[in-house]
Amino acid sequence: MSKDCKVALITGAASGIGRATAELFSTQGYHVCLLDIQLAPLEALASEIISSGGQALALKTDTTCSADLQYAVAQTLDAWGRLDAVVSAAGIARQGLVTEMSEDGWERMLAVNLTGTFLLARHTIPALLQNGAGSFVAVSSDAGVRGSAGFAAYCASKHGVVGLVRCLALDYGPRGIRSNVVCPGFVETPMADELLAAEGAAEKRFYESQVPLGRFARADEVAQAILHLSSSQASYTNGMLYVIDGGNTAGTFVAD
Repeated sequence: MSKDCKVALITGAASGIGRATAELFSTQGYHVCLLDIQLAPLEALASEIISSGGQALALKTDTTCSADLQYAVAQTLDAWGRLDAVVSAAGIARQGLVTEMSEDGWERMLAVNLTGTFLLARHTIPALLQNGAGSFVAVSSDAGVRGSAGFAAYCASKHGVVGLVRCLALDYGPRGIRSNVVCPGFVETPMADELLAAEGAAEKRFYESQVPLGRFARADEVAQAILHLSSSQASYTNGMLYVIDGGNTAGTFVAD
């Protein structure tokens, strides 16, 4: 393949932020390896990218499974011979007080959000190192930089992602690998829709009213930040937390 062609591996690519990121990267000339536990929408996205003249590989992958990720990296290297950018966008969110939460629920949250990011780094960083340089971007949350009532497990997992990626920045920055975190607030995604469905439209309007910009983010807005952090335009950016929340964590805000 041409040295000008770059390769990205993206988890959670079937929907939401992961999908928007895959779509955007492909328009910028990246070959994309798409990973998700949901195969049908993943294959549909890959077909769309290929039909538009891009290159894509869709692999059903459980990001909590080391063997699945090892296979995905091997397939990526077999297909294109290199890996330049990794995006960890797979994640889940559930509400629950610690006194009401099962151990299984707690462990599942940490497994998907935190351990999945660790395993992804473990299996992709050697490929980035082979390339001599690269980018690792993880999707955390504004709940990864503060507390959020009723979201103890989610907050713990996302704080863990922030700590993990900061350590990656220190450990692998000297070898040319930049590691950064994006921390979105609420984003218009299927996961957010599912989370708020039980609470109704009034609750969504309440959450939106707490944001100075008055709305949730779009997935493509988060994808733009991920692309920037993965590109040469961010060549000196390492260990950064990029908060994308419309000003929600800037301070106390009271809507008019």
